[in-house]
Amino acid sequence: MDSNKSLEAELKRVKQDLASYKIELHQTRGYLQCILQNSQDMIFATETSGMLVSFSRGGEKLLGYSPAELIGTYIKDLAEDPESFERFFISSQDEGPTVQLDIPFRHKKGDTVLCNVSLINLMNREGQRVGTVGVCRDITMWKKIQEDLVQVDRLAEIGRIASGVAHEINNPLAIIAEASGWAGMVISDAKGLNPEDRKELEKAIKEISHQTGRCRSITHELLDFARGSAPALTEFDIHDILRESINFLRPELKHTSIEVDTQFIPGPLPIKSDPKLLEQVFVNFITNAIHAIRSKGNDKGCIRIKTLTTDSDVEISFEDNGVGITEENQKKIFQLFFSTKAPGKGTGLGLPISQNIIKKLGGTITLDSKPGVGTNFTVRLPLSQV
Repeated sequence: MDSNKSLEAELKRVKQDLASYKIELHQTRGYLQCILQNSQDMIFATETSGMLVSFSRGGEKLLGYSPAELIGTYIKDLAEDPESFERFFISSQDEGPTVQLDIPFRHKKGDTVLCNVSLINLMNREGQRVGTVGVCRDITMWKKIQEDLVQVDRLAEIGRIASGVAHEINNPLAIIAEASGWAGMVISDAKGLNPEDRKELEKAIKEISHQTGRCRSITHELLDFARGSAPALTEFDIHDILRESINFLRPELKHTSIEVDTQFIPGPLPIKSDPKLLEQVFVNFITNAIHAIRSKGNDKGCIRIKTLTTDSDVEISFEDNGVGITEENQKKIFQLFFSTKAPGKGTGLGLPISQNIIKKLGGTITLDSKPGVGTNFTVRLPLSQV
């Protein structure tokens, strides 16, 4: 009889313990569910083979896939390099908790997402491995900040050497300018020159003088860019600046089949802005268009330059039928030091500097491009700045 009472008491205690364990288990499950639902990290669980059995809401935000899309698939297939990730996954089974940095995953939209990944073996009561739990922290933005800091350092270095470059270039430019002035006087006073030769020589001297002045302006603009100087605003006809930009590149266009088609609105188009800075931007766009057409190998290339006024703004578009720019490169085209040209052919500074100039002048630059068809850059500027 006593044994029955003792058994009943023990059974009652076991039931109470079991109820307590169930409450604790329910709470623990709730905590885990709360972590999975609210963590910004991508947390997943797999079977021993690497097949996903759980995928957190943070992972859905990170890669764009819902858990329903991924349960039953393999975690390695989310990585950009599945073979490399599988080697890492297998090593974690033998070595225990493992961490690997900078693993690239592929977002549902195709973008790259960099993560630091921690893998932990999931064990049962018998100490047998039954799966893997992974925690992935998104470091894409941090890596971008690191890259931007490197680029800022490089740009700062350009600023530091700009004054020295300007000094070294301006000295010989001053000598060239002085020599061209002296040569012009000699040509004017020279006897025995026929009128055609004299006219040709005077034209050449005038061009030398003009281009040395332009070179001096460019070095000053480099200094102004590095120092963040304010633009020098004046009123001028933007059509004149566009024509001068085209004429500056005539020697480069001379030996090509590229046609420059200007579609300007009738009459002058007065604007209050900085003509030297705008000429720098326009020359850059036209130069890029020439390179894009040459890269495509067109028998007949065309650069179409249009002007248009809208309300209180002016639009200048530069359209070419060159190679075009891929969608991926369009996202990076205005980044410092990014270039689609072959190594040694481009610095990756032209478009970022152009964008910086246009922003300073209160305008915007938009891009429309199709690979194999061509590219259109449109500059929008206020007709007058307050």
